[in-house]
Amino acid sequence: MIEVEELIKLDKEIYDRAKKSIMVIKQCQQCGWCCNNKRILVTIPEMIRILKHIGKHFFKLFRMENNSLSVSIKTKKINGKHYCTFYDNGKCLIHHIKPFQCFTYPVIFHPIVFRINPPFCIENRVYVFKCQSPNESKAISSIYVNDFKEITSMRLDFLVKNYEIQRKLIVKKKLRKVVKEMISNERA
Repeated sequence: MIEVEELIKLDKEIYDRAKKSIMVIKQCQQCGWCCNNKRILVTIPEMIRILKHIGKHFFKLFRMENNSLSVSIKTKKINGKHYCTFYDNGKCLIHHIKPFQCFTYPVIFHPIVFRINPPFCIENRVYVFKCQSPNESKAISSIYVNDFKEITSMRLDFLVKNYEIQRKLIVKKKLRKVVKEMISNERA
């Protein structure tokens, strides 16, 4: 499916751009705070990457959200709290292919979250983001303001395209089939 192939290319471009732009000041302490989440949304390219790597059935790893637009990673309960199914004792089992929102954290490329919890800004040139974990030792990352704005714009455009395609496929009950075909055709 050409639309999905284009999404995969865009996803890679944005992922690579973020990887080059985010500067880690203090490493993640792997406390699991950010994995304690009931709703880690994934895009079509992320589903393909994860399923290709893990090799499990779609519905063992993902669940369709009630809005018929989104898909999220399933969760598991640990001590009464919901954690990402890939969280294992402070480690991410898909660390090298994890979703964009996980990969870029604590940098959050979302305008609403940015307004609610703005980062520290240095001389109107650099944003500094700090992990929101209640733990004392927190991950800290920075990014140039211009890079942040460009990546945010690219990511939002990508998400609009992804959710348009995803919604069509969900309504037609073809999302799982298309994802599976992309994996088996080695286009992903």
